[in-house]
Amino acid sequence: MIRARHFRKGFRILHSVVTRRPLDADLAQSLRIIEMRWRRWRNSLTSPTLDARLHHEFNLWAELGVGEGMYNPHLRITQQALERMNVQPGERVLDLGCGAGLGSRLLGEAVGPKGRVLAMDISDRMLLRARTANAMLKHVAFTCGSSEHLPFTDDLFDKALSVEAFYYFEDQEKALAELQRVLVPSGRLFVLICLYKDHQDSLATVDGVNVPVHVRSIQEYEQLFRSEGWQDVQSHEFVRQRTNGEKPDVHDRALLLSAQKPALKSMSGARAVAGALIF
Repeated sequence: MIRARHFRKGFRILHSVVTRRPLDADLAQSLRIIEMRWRRWRNSLTSPTLDARLHHEFNLWAELGVGEGMYNPHLRITQQALERMNVQPGERVLDLGCGAGLGSRLLGEAVGPKGRVLAMDISDRMLLRARTANAMLKHVAFTCGSSEHLPFTDDLFDKALSVEAFYYFEDQEKALAELQRVLVPSGRLFVLICLYKDHQDSLATVDGVNVPVHVRSIQEYEQLFRSEGWQDVQSHEFVRQRTNGEKPDVHDRALLLSAQKPALKSMSGARAVAGALIF
């Protein structure tokens, strides 16, 4: 414990010095990694549930500003996904695993003031950032929760989007069942990810994540969706061509999966959710 205290004190001294001037991007990232590793070690002294580990990990990301470095690539691939979603004014859309709220903002702009966006994340600190970033969009709301227990009534959303979050869901089958429950009949789900087997460059990122992740191929994802009762399962890859001298980035390639809830599969009355959200 004495060593841990010295480690933390040393980081804070270093951090206080370098933050007085603009940080080189690589140095800033190194500092974040130093503190993240220390906090992960501290958290490893207990054995929390996976949801608790996800909550802790992404609260840490929010506190250290890790997501800021991913803003531009996430913006690009999310905009590409929204073009294929064909979101219409007045629609109700779920943003599952919303993080700092980038996708929520884009969805809010797409549905307009007569539509509704409900964004959910397991990290309350990420949600603080998301609420601040979307304060001007009164038709966008945020709540904290787990993908396996969505606190919404049946047949509520026209569409659902999950950006760079689905591979963190421990029970993907249960998450897909919950997503199907809260979508209207013929409602459509869109899952955008950069971590999958066909994208070999993405596999190296697994070791840098402190929580378990699912790594499936495109074919395996399509099979998973169909086995859970989804129809019209489609996949599309976005590939960005790098210019000369550009460093490779895991977001240069992304996979968009989409699937439709059966037209006649209304879940109304199937089961009630205590404290379910209607908006």
